[in-house]
Amino acid sequence: MGRRILAPGALVLLLLLPGMAAFAQQTSFKSFELERLELNPGAEGSLVVGMGELLQAGQFRLSAVGHYAHRPLMLYRQGKQEEVIGGRGTMHLSAAYSVMNWLQVGAQLPVVMLQSLGPSVSNPDAARSLLLGTPTVGVRVGLLTQDAQGGFDVAVGGDVGLNVGNADGYARDAGLRYLPRVMVGRRFGFLRAAVDVGMMVRPGGRITEVGSEVQDELGNELRVGAALVSTGARTRWEINVRGMVPLSKQPGSMELMPGVRYLVNPSLEVFGLAGIGVGKTPGTPLFRVLAGGSFGHVTPRQGPGEFSVRCELGLSLPPAECPNKDYDGDSVPNIRDECPMLAGTPDRKGCPPRDTDGDGLEDTLDACPAQPGPAANQGCPVPDDDGDGVRNEEDNCPTEPGPAENRGCPVMDRDKDLIPNDDDACPDEPGPPERQGCPEEDSDKDGVPNRADSCVNQPGPESNLGCPEHESPLVSLTHKQLELRGKVYFDASQARIQQRSFSVLDWVAKVMNEHPEIPRVVVGAHTDDRGLGDENRRLSQRRADEVRRYLISKGVAAERLDARGYGPDRPLDSNATSIGRENNRRVDFFIIRDGESGAGAPK
Repeated sequence: MGRRILAPGALVLLLLLPGMAAFAQQTSFKSFELERLELNPGAEGSLVVGMGELLQAGQFRLSAVGHYAHRPLMLYRQGKQEEVIGGRGTMHLSAAYSVMNWLQVGAQLPVVMLQSLGPSVSNPDAARSLLLGTPTVGVRVGLLTQDAQGGFDVAVGGDVGLNVGNADGYARDAGLRYLPRVMVGRRFGFLRAAVDVGMMVRPGGRITEVGSEVQDELGNELRVGAALVSTGARTRWEINVRGMVPLSKQPGSMELMPGVRYLVNPSLEVFGLAGIGVGKTPGTPLFRVLAGGSFGHVTPRQGPGEFSVRCELGLSLPPAECPNKDYDGDSVPNIRDECPMLAGTPDRKGCPPRDTDGDGLEDTLDACPAQPGPAANQGCPVPDDDGDGVRNEEDNCPTEPGPAENRGCPVMDRDKDLIPNDDDACPDEPGPPERQGCPEEDSDKDGVPNRADSCVNQPGPESNLGCPEHESPLVSLTHKQLELRGKVYFDASQARIQQRSFSVLDWVAKVMNEHPEIPRVVVGAHTDDRGLGDENRRLSQRRADEVRRYLISKGVAAERLDARGYGPDRPLDSNATSIGRENNRRVDFFIIRDGESGAGAPK
């Protein structure tokens, strides 16, 4: 909408100006690129001056900048100024990508949105909007990098301007243009300074065909830029000076461009610049203003002697990256805090009272700071020769370890199954605690006890879960659950069991039928956290019911099975990854012993 209003207004102005300045000579111009503004595509330091730093490998930056230049082209005839272009609005697009830490490629594309012409221009059609400027592609190679020991950031580069812009809009040279350059920068605490020197090689000559008194020469030139920028803050300031030393008959020029930039978030930055031009070189405006934004890896990395900008973004960062913060809130900043994650006191350099042996006594008051002991013994351990936790003076058996309830003496255990004779139902035969010290049952006499045998009635080695070697058991039996060596699959968002799951469920039925001592099993169905929680719980309940019905059809008594749908409430893994979600979508079989409730089945 704005373009449709501005463009007719500019055209009316162009029609009126020749009548108002009929005395002025109209001038015909040759094809040349008027724009002198160059952006720094990587923009690690300055927005317009290279500082010797490159983006890190794999990082990129995309920028869009709106730019207005006032009176960028004036001719001087017989001591008088003649306005050729009164104002020019341009959109600059730029991109940078770092192939490696030392190699960065970039591109820039200016598009003239609208420009107003003075009365001396003989071709009013040149005032058209949306004109393509001279695209530029370039490469930068890092040679040196400043580190904690010092040094400089040094890079060399080269830019090539392609002559594919719009000739009628003063946006294309007669041929290619080249700009080899050297960039040197250095950090000084919270400031960075840099110099950028390059030589512009471009088609030269006069841009008009009028007499020699008009200063309109273009040609090769030495371009020099210097910048001073602030660092370590979300809002950063910079001041740039850009100058041109002519290597032909053209006049020189210089611009002063201060600017400010603000980091909105780790991937977005906005900025603004203003410039004042001095000199008569074509393309040097009386003043210019710029505003734009960048997307990508726009958060500058922390350099030697700098604070990290990321500290102001609310990110979780190590204390060393944010030395001016106070993570533990003890009034001692991280840079001086020897315990930055533990609240302490200034007199202890930010550390809390130390208790190395964890006995409740501060090291400064502990006579044995490396050995725990009671306060009554000044923090030193009490004598306990047998190490049973009962000190010698209270130990009836000071050379034999035993529990305190047995006054430090060992408990008698004839069968050496670690169950005291008084509690052992079979004190002369070793057995596990779950059988009250009695021996294990082994129906098939294969050396694998029934409690861990997946094939109770067929002998087999322990390495194959007690099953014959020609079989591949899909269920292993533990005291707490039936562990599947496979997975139960359902149709997507349905309770229908897929046929590929029948083999593992058949093994579940086989193990339960061969182990009547298993009183009851909770069939638990689980989902990941995608979707609505209540819907997932209902779906998992239907799936658990379906598995229970299948096992009943295979001969398992219904009263031994309890179906529970837990939905997403009991995840095994993180739902942030596809593998984690796959692990969370499962069916498990937990054993409920007498006196236990199925509601308390382990997660």
